[in-house]
Amino acid sequence: MSNTFQTLKAAWPVLERALASGQVLNPQCNMVPADPDIEAMYNVEIPLNEGFSLTANIFRSKVRSAAHVPDPVVMCAHPYDNRKIAALEGTPFGGPPQQYRLLPQSGGTPTFSTLTSWESPDPNFWVPAGYTLVNLNLPGFANSGGPASVLSRHQGQSYREAITWVGNQNWCDGHVGLCGVSFLCISQYLAAATPVGETAPEALKCIIPWEGISDIYRDLACRGGVEDIGFLDFWWKTEVSEALNVSMEEYIAVEGGIPLDAVKAHPFYDDYWKAKAPPLENITVPMLLCASFSDHELHTFGSFRAFEKAQSTQKWLYTHRSGKWTEFYKPEVLALQKDFMDQFLKGKSTQFDDLKPVRIETRSRVDEVKTVRWEPSWPLEGTKYVKLHLQDQAKLSDEPASNASEASYDGTTGTLEFDYQFASDTEITGYLKLRVWVEARAVEAQHTSPKDLIVCCFVDKIDHKNNVVRFYGSVGQDKDVVSRGYGRASRRMLDAVASRDFNPVPLCASDEFLKPKEVVPLDIALCPTSTFFHAGEKLRLTLSARDIVHAPIFRKDTSANSGRHVLHFGGAYDSHLMIPMVEPPN
Repeated sequence: MSNTFQTLKAAWPVLERALASGQVLNPQCNMVPADPDIEAMYNVEIPLNEGFSLTANIFRSKVRSAAHVPDPVVMCAHPYDNRKIAALEGTPFGGPPQQYRLLPQSGGTPTFSTLTSWESPDPNFWVPAGYTLVNLNLPGFANSGGPASVLSRHQGQSYREAITWVGNQNWCDGHVGLCGVSFLCISQYLAAATPVGETAPEALKCIIPWEGISDIYRDLACRGGVEDIGFLDFWWKTEVSEALNVSMEEYIAVEGGIPLDAVKAHPFYDDYWKAKAPPLENITVPMLLCASFSDHELHTFGSFRAFEKAQSTQKWLYTHRSGKWTEFYKPEVLALQKDFMDQFLKGKSTQFDDLKPVRIETRSRVDEVKTVRWEPSWPLEGTKYVKLHLQDQAKLSDEPASNASEASYDGTTGTLEFDYQFASDTEITGYLKLRVWVEARAVEAQHTSPKDLIVCCFVDKIDHKNNVVRFYGSVGQDKDVVSRGYGRASRRMLDAVASRDFNPVPLCASDEFLKPKEVVPLDIALCPTSTFFHAGEKLRLTLSARDIVHAPIFRKDTSANSGRHVLHFGGAYDSHLMIPMVEPPN
């Protein structure tokens, strides 16, 4: 399959919806004029020790600038070209960034100013709040010099040097905080996770990483050992490659290839991928991190990992199940972000003096929030991990079956469903795990048995009327499952260091193919969730040979599947779904 056709196949559902809904001409956002007090300085050069400069847009208050009052600085960095804003006529039809014409929004529509680039903080909010905003192009992108790379340690090093430069300017009071969504979140990890032997910027006081992967291989490129063949291709062609300030040959010389080819060149979790996973344990600055229960296909796992691994003594986790961009620009979220910056950049005493570390938003359906509360830890204290065992008659049970049994489905297109009915109101908040004993069996006795199999698994909520209850998901989807996960039998060996009983992590160091009639345990991590089930409602586990609940742009390569997938349960086969039950708040 050609790369162009692959890109179109992944992107077509999004493009078709944008065209049919009229979103192409009526972008899903609200854009407002720039505050008249904002002084915009474009293409400011920031010199680095390597001999090249990065470029930044700097937004200041005219009044405070005229009075020579230095500000604390809110900063972001990315490869997307900070000149693509309406104020510079760098966007289609003079409107918002192009993504708002293509990607559906969920949970509402974000509002920001004509000075705001893709997924960045809005000067209209931060400058009147008493801050200067710096929007930085990373090396090799837009009009920044240097070598272009993606998720590299060099990007982190350059970002740290730019932070130091900003902190030393006479318009900065020496205090810098970082903020931004997705790649603008990941770049914060790269900057704040200072490698051993390097010096952290003295000016960097805190970060607000808002939804971002923290290990590209495990979160996106090959989650569960299953390759994603949609997003990286779409992202590279629509958002990244057009912003390159170097030739493609120069980029490939640094990176070894473009992102969509990386999994083919590096199918296992090798040094190439490990170098792109920032050492999160080196993050020590105060942190307000957002981890979404919506963004299963992209940022969910990485965000929770970053929160857990960061060594910051002052860190807070904000969870939600709404739209990524809508949530980031919501007035109440901006107020929370401002309070955080006020605390750690201005020294003002705010709610963060006494605020519990974890905000939990529990939903019972797509637009029904059951509860919002702050908890002392993640995973939640008192979590009870309950095993729901696979049984005959498509059931899940609290008790394992005493006798061994099996069920199967077509290894190319088939599915199996297992239901569990809750006897009382139940909240599920945390990580889910599936352990299933699997066998790849030939369709006919004379055929060769498949040597591998891929399992796509989904957890749904079924209401009292036997209707499937859906939720917000990745890229504006509003018909997503409670949780999902993927697993590959040939990469079933787990990373003993990274794995926990409720969150298995495949080692992905090599392939261990199946032998004929071999039955093996496959442990699959499903995305964290916070979902409320009323008494009498059901949880449904679906196992499939393909990604049957498709999130546009994301596509899993399940071409290794064939024959029949056989599930073994009961007796010696402890096939079960582990769910995190917590005591529902009063």
